[in-house]
Amino acid sequence: MSTVRFAFRRFWQSETGPRTVHFWAPTLKWGLVVAGLSDARRPVEKVSGAQNLSLLATAAIWTRWSFVITPKNNLLAAVNAFLAMTAGFHLLRIADFRIRSGDTMTEMCKYIVNGTAEKTVNKTN
Repeated sequence: MSTVRFAFRRFWQSETGPRTVHFWAPTLKWGLVVAGLSDARRPVEKVSGAQNLSLLATAAIWTRWSFVITPKNNLLAAVNAFLAMTAGFHLLRIADFRIRSGDTMTEMCKYIVNGTAEKTVNKTN
């Protein structure tokens, strides 16, 4: 029993323990990963490219940053790595769908960034 008590006390008083933002921010961020995983069941037309692009970018930045900050935060690195993988998966789904639908690479990239399927038409007067 004393080893359990010692382990809990060490966890409780840790720099990344449950009394700090270093614990709660990554813990609650797992909700974004779960939401991204549940989006895998949604039709690809309903998945936002811009949202997943921003999630991928921020997750990549925070994954790297979690190894630079003091104290090093492995929980933060893990959640952001999984968030980056989830967002990357959705971006690949969108890209594959758009390419198979006949879009060029440029149109596909514009669709991911802008979120519109309308093709631009030059109007001449």
